[in-house]
Amino acid sequence: MLSSKAQKVINHYLNLPFQGVDGVRCPYFINKRLTKRGALRVLIGKGAPKEIVEEAKIISIQYHHGVFDHDGHCCIHGEHLDDKKEEAQNIRKFLIDNQLGVDCSALVTYILRAHFEETKGIDIAQKIISNIPTTFARKLIMKLRPIESIGVRSGYYNENNTLKLGDETTGYDFSKIQAGDVIVILETGPNNTRNHIILITDCDGQKIQYIHSRAWSVEGQYGHGVNTGEIKITYPGKGLLAQQWLEKSQALTEDLFNQNQPNETYLEAKNAKILEIRRFKI
Repeated sequence: MLSSKAQKVINHYLNLPFQGVDGVRCPYFINKRLTKRGALRVLIGKGAPKEIVEEAKIISIQYHHGVFDHDGHCCIHGEHLDDKKEEAQNIRKFLIDNQLGVDCSALVTYILRAHFEETKGIDIAQKIISNIPTTFARKLIMKLRPIESIGVRSGYYNENNTLKLGDETTGYDFSKIQAGDVIVILETGPNNTRNHIILITDCDGQKIQYIHSRAWSVEGQYGHGVNTGEIKITYPGKGLLAQQWLEKSQALTEDLFNQNQPNETYLEAKNAKILEIRRFKI
């Protein structure tokens, strides 16, 4: 089981800590534009929950959007339950419109960083970057900006940082999978250029529970973000793709699921060139 500090990080991404507003799930955002290199990490999909909240307030005040006042209180008020839900939805829309969110590797790094700091007294962000080969100058930058420097392939699919527990060919001993292990998905998507990572939050040998940050195409512009799911181990002697993947976005409607919309997380795993479960070397 993940530590209490790690659980707190998870809860804050699933429910960003805005004053007086509940239910704002952190959106997904990845920086693919070179124009944002060197920017604050919160502006490139690498922000911690509190940084995302603070930046939203700053943007609102600076550009007179009227979403938050100078004390950080939301200016969109609702007294009824439906109004409160709409309030949270409007804030999520504001975050997405202003490109505030978190990508998959940053989400996993923040959670595991909290977990290992509490349980082992280790800063895994610094450990990860120490094992990424690069120039001396780049090493100095990475040391100052570790979260921004950690990607799925360079940081987590790295024999110096993680140990492979299994893949679709060798299979897995699901009884030995534990919280803190990661599912690495490499070279997937339409052009086989997308890398993704999923954090396992619990495993009892019968199901794997996980969290990640992702965007499903069916969710449209405003439905994506940090989400949880589980993999039911229905065929213990087979790989991950033989199991039952269950994930229901809070943003998707029952109608979409009644139309048998595909589980896009599973499809990404199925179409990947590399699919593995890995564990940190501590």
